[in-house]
Amino acid sequence: MRVGIIGAGVCGLAAARHLHRSDHDVVIFEKNSSVGGRVSVHRQGEFLWDTGATSIAPRGKLIETVLLEELSTEGLVRIEKPIYLHSGLRVSQGHPGATRYTYQTGNATFAQRLAEGLDVRLEHNVEEIERSNSQYQIFGEKFDALILTPPIPQTTLLLWHLGESRPMANVRYRPCLSVLLGYENPLPITNYHALLDPDQIHPMTWLCLESVKSPGRAPLGGCAIGAQLSAAYSLSQYERDDRSLVQTVAGFVERLYGTSFQSPAVWSVTRWKYSQPESLATFENVNSAGSKLLVASDGLAGGHIEDAFDVGTRTAEQLVEEV
Repeated sequence: MRVGIIGAGVCGLAAARHLHRSDHDVVIFEKNSSVGGRVSVHRQGEFLWDTGATSIAPRGKLIETVLLEELSTEGLVRIEKPIYLHSGLRVSQGHPGATRYTYQTGNATFAQRLAEGLDVRLEHNVEEIERSNSQYQIFGEKFDALILTPPIPQTTLLLWHLGESRPMANVRYRPCLSVLLGYENPLPITNYHALLDPDQIHPMTWLCLESVKSPGRAPLGGCAIGAQLSAAYSLSQYERDDRSLVQTVAGFVERLYGTSFQSPAVWSVTRWKYSQPESLATFENVNSAGSKLLVASDGLAGGHIEDAFDVGTRTAEQLVEEV
């Protein structure tokens, strides 16, 4: 069976890996110049940040064996420091959470290792699919089955071109502004790797101390910090200019760690329009038995890396079972 997969995020790569290992011919079409989707990395000089998912928490799911046993573990780091909480930037200890991992070279390393040996066509933006009898055609190539992995709004548009729809209208996404700051001075604290506002009230929902999380994220004597802003704040400030956003977030960081954090040496802003789903559709309702056109999106599973891996693998398994 020849299978086309749209999207080389973790979901699409997990599906492709399972199908490839089951001796099926698989081609992945990815619109960007690299694999990973929202598992992405930004580098400026010696500074390095995870701009999307900041860690991988296997939680006993399918991803655990792949991450720890099947793929190379070179550069894989177990995050030793916990997540603390903040309320209006007042910090308190959190509760012991799941075991988390990251890569010294960024979490996109996981996607890159999943992609090894797979036929991935980068910078191939699929905007329309043609159907010919029982086959599907993309860029002139024919496939017996397709797996669509983009966020639900983009997947819905692809289905519309085929005259199809699926019960996914309830799925809603929240945006996220990710603000990356690099400093030439060290952090005054190292007893936690991230701060979380559990009530989602403060504009800065999540603060990741990249230099505490993993070695190799900043030059000697410096530190890298990544902030993710709340859904409500990100929506209202989505079009705000980068420099102004950086000034706001640097102000939060200064309140936490002192006046030496008023002005970062380097900075960047990433905008995620479809950061994470806030509501989900049901896999069984969206993907009926026997269908050769399947949806494998975070809108069916959740926004974590381990959820994306699960739904990608499950979709591939359903295809294999039908052959």
